[in-house]
Amino acid sequence: MVEETDPLKDIEAPDDETLAAELVLGLLDGDDKAAALRKQLSDPAFAKAIDGWNERIDPLFQEIQDVEPRVSVWEGIENRIHDGSSSDTVVQLKRWRVGAIASGALAACLALALIVGPGPFAPTSEPATIAVAQLTGNIEGLVLAVSYDPQTAEMRVDVDGMPDTDTAPEIWIVGQDGVSRSLGQIGRDGVSQMTVPSDHREFINSAATLQLTMEPPSETPHAKPTGEPVATGKITFI
Repeated sequence: MVEETDPLKDIEAPDDETLAAELVLGLLDGDDKAAALRKQLSDPAFAKAIDGWNERIDPLFQEIQDVEPRVSVWEGIENRIHDGSSSDTVVQLKRWRVGAIASGALAACLALALIVGPGPFAPTSEPATIAVAQLTGNIEGLVLAVSYDPQTAEMRVDVDGMPDTDTAPEIWIVGQDGVSRSLGQIGRDGVSQMTVPSDHREFINSAATLQLTMEPPSETPHAKPTGEPVATGKITFI
């Protein structure tokens, strides 16, 4: 008698480099994507791996024009999916796509970019519960992982790699109107927590950007930045 087994149990979990590539390429969805985004916030090394993949992939996407596949292409994909293909085959195909990129073969990269394509991905059926952002910039090694709970208006900022300066780091929210609104100054390392002012909460949405500037130390938020941002990051809801 043959004992039935779950084929997914035989598939090893991806390493951080592979997982970062899958997130950048849009190969993750649902719980897998949410878990990777949370890891991006809590693991600076993983966040840097994602930055590296973005730097490698973005130039490819910029060179590629959108092409609508023939109907026969979609029909062929659908037939193969429903022709006895198991879940582990689908996962292995995802790993193969990432492997093609990692190999450094330009032709494979372009082919993958044509298949995956840039652009929005279908939202999951689960409602958004938390806003996240990763801020990086021109200060080497500086990474800020930000999470915001719309229900409580509480924001958490994890800082890693902040150099010592006479100025203090200050977080700003920049809405679609392009106006920078201060959320307050934060600590130079570790975790800073704050309650977002009620008149700023409406600006925290998927079209907004968070910025970090270095300002004179102050007990109250500044009216506007005194210099250029040293780190920026787009807001994503998960």
